[in-house]
Amino acid sequence: MLDEPDHVDGCCRVVAVAGNYRVDTGLVLVELRSVPDCPNLDRVRSALRRALTDLGLAPVVIERVGDFPSPSVLVDGVDVLGGGGGSAACRLDLPTAEDITAALRRATEPPGPAARSVTAANCCAEPGDAIRADRPERAARLDPGLRQVHQAILRHFARTGAAPQLGDIASAAARAGVELLDALRQLAADDLSAVDDADRLIAAYPFSPTPTAHTVSLGEVTVFAMCAIDALGIPFMLHTDGTVTSTDPQTGQPVRVVARGGLFAFEPSEAVVVYAASAPTGRSVDSCCSTINFFASPASARTWLADRSQLAANLLVPGQAVQLARDIFEPLLKLSAH
Repeated sequence: MLDEPDHVDGCCRVVAVAGNYRVDTGLVLVELRSVPDCPNLDRVRSALRRALTDLGLAPVVIERVGDFPSPSVLVDGVDVLGGGGGSAACRLDLPTAEDITAALRRATEPPGPAARSVTAANCCAEPGDAIRADRPERAARLDPGLRQVHQAILRHFARTGAAPQLGDIASAAARAGVELLDALRQLAADDLSAVDDADRLIAAYPFSPTPTAHTVSLGEVTVFAMCAIDALGIPFMLHTDGTVTSTDPQTGQPVRVVARGGLFAFEPSEAVVVYAASAPTGRSVDSCCSTINFFASPASARTWLADRSQLAANLLVPGQAVQLARDIFEPLLKLSAH
């Protein structure tokens, strides 16, 4: 069943203020929109970065290229210069750092007494417990020795693009004072990784040891991700730029996401993520890794889902998908290993 919120500019609880809507998550959703090859894009991108730096904010920023007034900056779905959108055209009234700062201040102010909560679908609700949005909490509960082994596995993938062999992480287990095979089995029991009957890694979320539809280029290293959300989470976890390359499973159309300097550009700009599970419980590798995918458009996603009525699914727009990926994976290597 597809669970698609009526209002999809943000994620989680939606608040209405004087007829406008904004997202109450503690973070704002920022979009930088432009037509292809806009000559003023770099100027406005710099103004946006200056505004974010001055305010000490680090929200999800999505770059979209398409038929928009160009360039435009939207904060929680509202153009910082006002107006209700429009057709593709080069703007003469470029948004300045001051315009963007003022809009960000408005968006981050606590809602006043006139604000009212409205019912909306929780776009980031888990379609069953099999999707581990609680992965940071699971990692935080690990004993320090297990956490050292977990982080050693993740860092090996990031450094080499491949799964570690037992010898590659034996020293980490020895330093932590844990038996390596027992550690691997415990990490799998917590669904922070997955192993087969021979205790070989078949997943170390967000990384896959075997080729998948989702590749992430990290400079000289390319890794495979278990699903679309995992792919988006890798740049956050490693605090680096990266390029995600995937394919719409319905149409075969390529989908590309470029993460650079904290900004995420989706190509095509209408791309979405289906966040779905085939079962309410069980290992992620069995129940949802194959069903969390990029799609080139909402229409393609709906067509794909129409033939899979057994899935519990949410349709996420870029900002929602990126924020969810950030929440799940950014903390994993920040946790103290001691």
